[in-house]
Amino acid sequence: MPPTLDSYPARCGEIVDRCAEIDRRIAGLEAEKAALLGERVQLLLAEVPPGSAGFEQAERSMFAEIAAGLRVSRGTAARALGVGWSLNDRFPAARAALAAGRISARHAAVIVQAAAASLDIADLEAHARYEERVIPFAAAETAPRTEAFARSVAAAVAPETVTERHRRARGDRQVRVTDVDDGMAWLGILLPSVLAHAAHDRLTAMARRIRATGDAAQPGAEPREDRRRRRDLLPPLGTHPQEPTADPRSLDEVRADLAADLLLAADTDLIRENGLEGIRGAVQVTIAGSTVTGADDRPAELDGHGPIDADLARHLAGTTDVWDRLFLDARGMLTRTDTYSPTERMRRFLRARDRHCRFPGCRMPARPCDIDHNHDHAQGGPTDIDNLCCLCRGHHALKHPDQDDRWRWTATQHPGGVIEWTSPDGHTYTDTPPPRVQFA
Repeated sequence: MPPTLDSYPARCGEIVDRCAEIDRRIAGLEAEKAALLGERVQLLLAEVPPGSAGFEQAERSMFAEIAAGLRVSRGTAARALGVGWSLNDRFPAARAALAAGRISARHAAVIVQAAAASLDIADLEAHARYEERVIPFAAAETAPRTEAFARSVAAAVAPETVTERHRRARGDRQVRVTDVDDGMAWLGILLPSVLAHAAHDRLTAMARRIRATGDAAQPGAEPREDRRRRRDLLPPLGTHPQEPTADPRSLDEVRADLAADLLLAADTDLIRENGLEGIRGAVQVTIAGSTVTGADDRPAELDGHGPIDADLARHLAGTTDVWDRLFLDARGMLTRTDTYSPTERMRRFLRARDRHCRFPGCRMPARPCDIDHNHDHAQGGPTDIDNLCCLCRGHHALKHPDQDDRWRWTATQHPGGVIEWTSPDGHTYTDTPPPRVQFA
């Protein structure tokens, strides 16, 4: 029998609670499995020391044994063994959190992997400082958000190593083509992450403009002049059965077409008549004032993605048109920012504070998000920093007044920008502004 209207929210809440409890039990089993896999690696290391004759063959056999026994690929087996051994050897806090169900196996994997790239394997003190910062964050956040934060914490624990490594890595810049099926191929460009994200941001902004206007050159489409001439003969929108519509391609398709056109022609014909020439790639980077002046080489942070090296950050700072000075407290939380226009100041403060959509787990960058009144403006909510946050369109719609009360969420902002979401079934979820890692 389907649930009645009164029982609907109660049963929804019971399902969520039950699933969360199952996840905690699964995490405990994953911790047990990781411990066993770590023990398997330790058995190998005790039997055949690394670098000795026969180690590679023994390691290869171990990978094959786990892959066959667990019915996974060799690569998956190797990663699971590496995470299991690392949790046993260097990450006691992560191992305990996994066993208690405070974090998931995915959280544990990103915690291990983010540290592996930056921390000396023998520096247990650095690992302890790293865990002290990362585990509480991971216990309250999704694995993808944890990954970005963990990269920055690892860089803060060993900033000189990360800076030097990023400088060396820039020498690996390259472009590759990989053929796939059906006459298609991947074009891959390896760039510093801040440049790659800026390029993707610009392509996205241009593609959205094109899809909205519907004025895009597509393969096989009539020439631009013919389309313009045809439009000039059409009556006003809404009165003609053949009126032009928005571009039918997906956002990914338009991004790909733009990238190809820009690379092949250097001056895409999609730019001149759509107002796209003014669109520039945008990223949000945080850099210490002492690093800007060259007094030190502490890493900067590409918000939401992790650290970038000081040289590239200084170059971006020297060429940007927009500066915001941020003031952080001892926890790394944003407390104030300097800007000029009051309205724009509020928007820029919120983007700097929130960094992404403030629904729990969402990673949509703050810049394209809506600025939302947590307490609806139509119901007397003030236009004040303490009542505003960044929400993506999808999560903004969850709390819209037009929503049926059975599906509508509410959001209440507490001091420090902490937002408490309440689901239709009465569950509450807290989202805290992500702290910024303060590099030593």
